[in-house]
Amino acid sequence: MKKIGIILMSAAMTIVAVSCCNSGKKCGECGESCRCSEKTAAVAAEKPERDKKVIVARMTVNEGQEKAFIDVASKLVEATRQEEGCLFYTLYQSPLNASEFIFYEEYKDQAAFETHGASAHFAAFVEGTKGMSSQGILVGEF
Repeated sequence: MKKIGIILMSAAMTIVAVSCCNSGKKCGECGESCRCSEKTAAVAAEKPERDKKVIVARMTVNEGQEKAFIDVASKLVEATRQEEGCLFYTLYQSPLNASEFIFYEEYKDQAAFETHGASAHFAAFVEGTKGMSSQGILVGEF
């Protein structure tokens, strides 16, 4: 059996306050009418969530393996959503290529992410998807 290959791309990204007027101040600080949405202004004014982990994992399964992959991945999604440190976890299938999938994951911090990676349901996913992809999983960490 071939192991799932993992390529890890790491980038430290934080929300940067946006300046939307000529004052050079952050949204909501200039006192002028802001062109940004209220939500954007609120996010820009908040302290960045430096501990939060966001993961985007992409996998292309071998043709004909889509249903089997969804069956295994659905169990992972359901169990992961129950993890204490999981903020968001979902699986997307490309509407253009049924063999392409993306997991979008958010964890409250690095410890929650590590707990997920050490979980029995993640191990079951890795075992259950062996041989379903010749390309492995591409993981982006933000």
